[in-house]
Amino acid sequence: MKPAKIADYGITEEFGYLPSYEPAQSLSAGNEEWDQFGKDLPKLLMSTNFRAKVKALPKFNIDKLKGDAEIQRAMLVLSYIGQSYQWSENTPATVMPANLALPWYEVGKLVGRPPILSYQSYASDNWRRFDKSGPIECGNIGLAQCFLGGQDEEWFILIHIDIEKKAGKSLKAIEDAQAAVASNDADQLEASLTKLRDALASMYQVLGRMPERCDPYIYFHRVRPYIFGWRNNPSLPDGVVYEGVDEYKGVGQKFRGETGAQSAIIPAMDGVLGIEHERDELREYLMEMRTYMPPKHVAFIQAVEAGPSVRNFVTTTKRTSLTSVFNECVELVASFRAMHLEYAGTYIHAQAQATPGNPSAVGTGGTPFMTYLRKHRDETKKQTIS
Repeated sequence: MKPAKIADYGITEEFGYLPSYEPAQSLSAGNEEWDQFGKDLPKLLMSTNFRAKVKALPKFNIDKLKGDAEIQRAMLVLSYIGQSYQWSENTPATVMPANLALPWYEVGKLVGRPPILSYQSYASDNWRRFDKSGPIECGNIGLAQCFLGGQDEEWFILIHIDIEKKAGKSLKAIEDAQAAVASNDADQLEASLTKLRDALASMYQVLGRMPERCDPYIYFHRVRPYIFGWRNNPSLPDGVVYEGVDEYKGVGQKFRGETGAQSAIIPAMDGVLGIEHERDELREYLMEMRTYMPPKHVAFIQAVEAGPSVRNFVTTTKRTSLTSVFNECVELVASFRAMHLEYAGTYIHAQAQATPGNPSAVGTGGTPFMTYLRKHRDETKKQTIS
């Protein structure tokens, strides 16, 4: 069993899963109208005949995209326009028009993700620094793209970006911890787990800042409705047809909506700490979320899961200080999940159901989220080493 090495998966200690380059802020000549449409989205969503405006956009030129950063930018723009097309009117769309559906599908193939807004486009590729030499954290970053815009939408996503950045140290600590197990070095493992604990604590601290500038009422009524998917959505029993995409053969697709469960952070933590989830519908959902992640991130999670077992080493070594810091890591993952559950209650469950596309009984990923999050938290809490 080989330790997982972050460099093999395009991951760095400095940036974590975030791109190690500044995300592209615009598309090259040939797709200017699409790029401008994305930038004008908050205004256009206030206008009339939004769907007609989308249908009137010219052919999207995939061959004009230059490099990875611009391909990711294209996925972001197409995804935001696609979600807006879907949820801009009282009745959700059952057909994506070909001028949008085809490039969305084709660019999705280039990035290895389905043609729907996923976490990578919503958060990880969606930022810019005000001071280019400053940190990627709240206070020095703004979004490249919004739906309606405003403080609450910005802050909700910026918190996630800040967490992703701070996760870089935890991902390097995973590599170091597995290397320590492989070389039978208890001292090095304890140092690596201490680094992991400290990184998890900094991520938890950022998550705790969510209520500072994101109001539950605004989140539920203005931010959340646009990120729903087409799966387990009562208003879309037959999914959404992607016009002109031959591979789908005219059959409605049922993709899940954007959700934090599409971040590769917590699955990697579960992997290194040996936190297991009962083999049930919930676990199947967690595995399904990987289809919405960048393929390299999924490969890293799998490498961690297949790597040397930190849990077994800690259990057999029976060193009190090592067991203690390992358990602190497990407890922090449980605390992270507990805070997520608390927010789900405040920001969603407690809000009255208001619009047909925004049910409060299921999450944006189409699951009974309160049940699932509670189960995640409880399963994690039980997996400290006595």
